[in-house]
Amino acid sequence: MICCKECIDLLYDYIEGLLDQETSKSLEEHFEECPPCIAFLNTYKSTTTLCRDTLNQIEIPDEVRHTLQSFLKENKDQQEKK
Repeated sequence: MICCKECIDLLYDYIEGLLDQETSKSLEEHFEECPPCIAFLNTYKSTTTLCRDTLNQIEIPDEVRHTLQSFLKENKDQQEKK
């Protein structure tokens, strides 16, 4: 069974549909038994949607966008190595 910390670590991949079926099922079972994690999931989804919608409406200078994309990619790569 997945614990709360693992749940939080897997949220991005879960929302993006990147998890294997077994891990997704374990995560969904955890959500059924853990109201705080389902509340966190709902907040996370809302925040992600809001940020995406806002970023689509704001013009970001190319240099800032490239720096941000590089930073996010590096952090994602570091997280995957853990």
